Amino acid sequence: MLHITDRQIDTILNIAYRKYGLYISSAKLPRLLPKIEHWIAVEGYSGPEELCSRLASGDRLCLEKFVACITTCHTFFFREPDHFRELVADMHKSPRLHYTIWCAACSTGEEPYSIAMTLLDGGIRNFHIIASDLNRKVLTEFNSGRYHESKLAQTPPETRRRYFTPVNGDFFIISPLLRNYISIKNINLMDIVHFPEPVDYVFCRNVFIYFNEESRSQAISTITSNMRIGGSLFIGHAEVLLSQPDNLKKTGSSIYRRTY
Repeated sequence: MLHITDRQIDTILNIAYRKYGLYISSAKLPRLLPKIEHWIAVEGYSGPEELCSRLASGDRLCLEKFVACITTCHTFFFREPDHFRELVADMHKSPRLHYTIWCAACSTGEEPYSIAMTLLDGGIRNFHIIASDLNRKVLTEFNSGRYHESKLAQTPPETRRRYFTPVNGDFFIISPLLRNYISIKNINLMDIVHFPEPVDYVFCRNVFIYFNEESRSQAISTITSNMRIGGSLFIGHAEVLLSQPDNLKKTGSSIYRRTY
């Protein structure tokens, strides 16, 4: 049976924080360590020391699998749907020639697809969604467009009929039409990110709970630097910006507008 030493645990946690901003508290270790031990066995590493060595050396493939191991991807279609309705209302209130929306932690794609469906059903077609995540594994699943029925539990029946095709029993394929409105990118919010043009809206929901105050501040700085003045940021309903930047003003339930 594998035994991960305290020193090796510190190495793993430090890399998760330094590279991705993910703060893993001691309370989460009992659930995380068995996943890491299983991963070490599946990959055929000699033990925790080899894993730490590969991570510390910047082994790209190892780091990608590391992110997939330590992050959770619990999501579903039309999660916290009031934000999508707020988005449509704001677009109708302040019409523009084109809208760019950044889903800054898109996971397997349920959120950006939910946004696209809501906008199209609201008569809005002049938009593009940049969907990003630091986990390449979930982006591969996103790109496949194939979802288990459990992910559609909150999806209205008419929306199911319009945008989903049942396949292989309990699975559905999403309409290729929606994919035309979305670009998928691998982005780490701890890196320097600079889009060619500022975006109008950012969804970064249920992500900040994995950061501490320092990494949360860095992520928000990355996000706001890519927003146009007047653009809006949507965060999860369970999240709070303890140190709200001066250039963000709260305008609704977990909604902030960039003021300058």
